[in-house]
Amino acid sequence: MDSKTRMNNLYMGKAIDRIPFIASATMFAGRLENLTSEDFYYNIEKSYLAQAKVIKEIGCDGSPCYDLPNGEVLDLGGSLTVSKTGTVSLPKSNPPIKCIEDAVKYELPDIKKGMFLKKRIEFAKFAADRGQRSFSISAGSPLTMVGSMVETSLLMKWLIKEGKLVHKLLDLAVEYLLTAADVFIEEFGSKNCSASSNYPFENNDLISPKTFEKFALPYMLKVHEGLRERGVRDFSIHLCGNQNKNLEFFKELKLNKGSFISSDEKNPLEKVAEVLGEDNIIAGNVSSNLLIGDSPGKVYEASVNIIKKMKYNKGGFVLMPSCDLPIDTKLDNLKMMYKACLDYGKYQ
Repeated sequence: MDSKTRMNNLYMGKAIDRIPFIASATMFAGRLENLTSEDFYYNIEKSYLAQAKVIKEIGCDGSPCYDLPNGEVLDLGGSLTVSKTGTVSLPKSNPPIKCIEDAVKYELPDIKKGMFLKKRIEFAKFAADRGQRSFSISAGSPLTMVGSMVETSLLMKWLIKEGKLVHKLLDLAVEYLLTAADVFIEEFGSKNCSASSNYPFENNDLISPKTFEKFALPYMLKVHEGLRERGVRDFSIHLCGNQNKNLEFFKELKLNKGSFISSDEKNPLEKVAEVLGEDNIIAGNVSSNLLIGDSPGKVYEASVNIIKKMKYNKGGFVLMPSCDLPIDTKLDNLKMMYKACLDYGKYQ
């Protein structure tokens, strides 16, 4: 069974030959191809082809995707510093809001002219020319978008002392996400678009469940409801960091059966499936620390253990890294994840 058939069958609830393996090898691929940050983040052809090459050579499932960490800051009035030398590295973000006075006066720029949105559309068109037929809209999270408007330490203080101001910024974050979604839908049609969201700022190592319920959840719901009103039906979420005390809240998103739910290593996959629904596709969650710093044998062992626990999840299971694949992952470690799928992930 080829990768395209395997993934299509997975999403349709049909039989597959083995557990899929998605490496999330975006920036990692750029490093393997010795691309500079500028080339990987802004040269769409080079970025796409670097990812496609790694996917083919390592045996990954999934498709290339546009990846510019904190890229939304370019649409929100801030800036990114991207290296022009060396191989791919994380950009440095410079948010537009530095103080309360900035936040009070802050208004969204013209989103449709934003560089990040333009690059996302450019990448999607490039992928479409190569046969891709499904395109991912960002559903945030809204709180993460605010985290690109304001420095993290300042935002954490404002969640306690300046709640009214944070709510204002969250409303603007929702507006930004839905405006960007409108551009994707106009270009590709709602039936060809799905929505994905990540929740790094909502994790319990940063905020409490009470803060999650007050500041994160209402705006998550607004975005999902807005996308459904626009005809989007398929949603995926990634549970960044420790979300164990938030899992019950995520049920309020009312994801359709068969939704794609990936998780950080801090959230036991069995618990994620139990709370959010075993009839969803559960994915994860090989440790980033293992992939960076441990031996191929340890990575293989961890991958096998995860597969044994999740292989027969009712809605399906995908082996993935805990989060975006770290740039400095050892190539042999990544190959061990694939080997584990071949050795222990077969259904036939």
